[in-house]
Amino acid sequence: MHVEIKPDRLEDFKKALKFNAEQSRMEEGCYRFDVLEDQENPCKFVFYESYKNPAAVDFHKTTAHYDGWNKLKTDGAVLS
Repeated sequence: MHVEIKPDRLEDFKKALKFNAEQSRMEEGCYRFDVLEDQENPCKFVFYESYKNPAAVDFHKTTAHYDGWNKLKTDGAVLS
């Protein structure tokens, strides 16, 4: 997934995604969760996630750490 974050929300994003990534990596069905920052634009990121199966993805979306990321999206911190 590619995302661009509003500059004034960048620190909120980094904090939420650090927590989300750390917690996601501990989920039984998560094989990989990486967050890559664009070298030319510090507000652009790529998420690389790999899960065992669709049920593992569904479980991930029910967690509190996912809610932190989801709240950023619904609060308008994500430009694209």
